[in-house]
Amino acid sequence: MTLCDPGVSLTSSRSRTDNSVVLDCGSGDWVPGFVLGAPVKSPLPENESFRLESLRSFRILETPCEQEFEDIVQLAAFMCDAPFAVIAFVDEQRVWFKAQIGLEVGEISRDDSFCAHAILQSDVLIVPDPISDQRFMNSVLVQRIGVRFYAGIPLITVDNYPLGTLAVMDRVPHLMTGEQIDSLQILARRIVGELERRRTTGAPFSHPRLHLVAPHRRSVTILIVEDDSVLRELLQRALEGYGFSVLAAANGAEALRWSEQHEGTIEIVVTHIVLSDFNGFELSKRIRAARPETKLLFVTGFGDQFPELREFGADILEKPFLPSELLRKVDDIISQGKDATGTG
Repeated sequence: MTLCDPGVSLTSSRSRTDNSVVLDCGSGDWVPGFVLGAPVKSPLPENESFRLESLRSFRILETPCEQEFEDIVQLAAFMCDAPFAVIAFVDEQRVWFKAQIGLEVGEISRDDSFCAHAILQSDVLIVPDPISDQRFMNSVLVQRIGVRFYAGIPLITVDNYPLGTLAVMDRVPHLMTGEQIDSLQILARRIVGELERRRTTGAPFSHPRLHLVAPHRRSVTILIVEDDSVLRELLQRALEGYGFSVLAAANGAEALRWSEQHEGTIEIVVTHIVLSDFNGFELSKRIRAARPETKLLFVTGFGDQFPELREFGADILEKPFLPSELLRKVDDIISQGKDATGTG
């Protein structure tokens, strides 16, 4: 559901006496919304002035959308089976979204947010029933969008300042497994690591989406075998964006058809160990029987449980991972192949 154009703020009125929620679309005009009680004013972290100074030192606020962060919220939503996911930064009076799925707004009032509470603790904040939680029951997110579940991981800098959160939300009650919480924590650390890297090196936060394609990628074909359509599309888009030719298969049978029918070389097969129709090892053996030159990359969260992977001559990419990590792994495999053949 679209509330307003992306980048428009969704706020609740503080000056009106009727406690109505309005859309402030930047023109200064109030667009009538709906009536609800005033949200609970969010508490402030210790050393709030220093936290805000730290946030501004990263120069992340008001920067354009970037694929690196969009991919992270895609992965967070996918791994937690949630329709909403955000990378949010807590400014003085607002919470600004660097990347989001499902909300289609650029910011909300700080007092309307879960994020302002999540940054008060060092671990995950899980709100299983916000409609009955006095801190959130009058929030715009709860009343207008219908959020009925929230889980957020604070983004904490090396100086121990919480800048914001990586969070997922749902319109229905939701359970989080330990593995899902661990995955969110890993992704949150990746976000902070990227922010710290850019601040240290002075790298810009926005850059053209066009990429200079490395010459070795233009002739490389990769077969992705992934039964989840969202993740398959995400990986395909990431690799194609960097110049690779990608064949996508939803299961082992479709992958075998690609192997049999594709006229050119398939340099790398990216697959899970467990597929919906048969074992990833068996798939790889059958592809290699016809295409012995093909390299294998297994995606798994349990690589240590399969020592035969190394014996099988396959590379491993541990889950959860970012598309940029997949790219680096693929480039490593290509480089290893060139070193082995003396080309390059």
